[in-house]
Amino acid sequence: MTLRRAAWAGVGAAALVACEGAKPVAPRATVNYTLVAPLCSSVIPVRFYLDSAQVGADTFRINVAAEHTTSSAFATSAGPHTLGARALGNGWAYVWPDKVVNLAPGEVFTDSLPLYCS
Repeated sequence: MTLRRAAWAGVGAAALVACEGAKPVAPRATVNYTLVAPLCSSVIPVRFYLDSAQVGADTFRINVAAEHTTSSAFATSAGPHTLGARALGNGWAYVWPDKVVNLAPGEVFTDSLPLYCS
């Protein structure tokens, strides 16, 4: 009988350890980028940065056929982050100032990228 009890005690201890490791994970935060250029009519390639690392790129289409002004979403951890973006065209570049944000778990944040075209 003692051997059986010891075996069940071992199974119970293993179950407790397994349950202890299954802690809930906070939902990740999400960042996307929107180009705001109401006076432009152009196709603008943009690279996106999160904490100085490039996380993606997209080509925005402003006031032209098949308009596209918002990037896909990029998941990240909750907490403070630095967001950045750079537009690179044929012989020109534009760098938006970095923005520091403190993201809550599950938050969806849209970084607005204003651009003036003449």
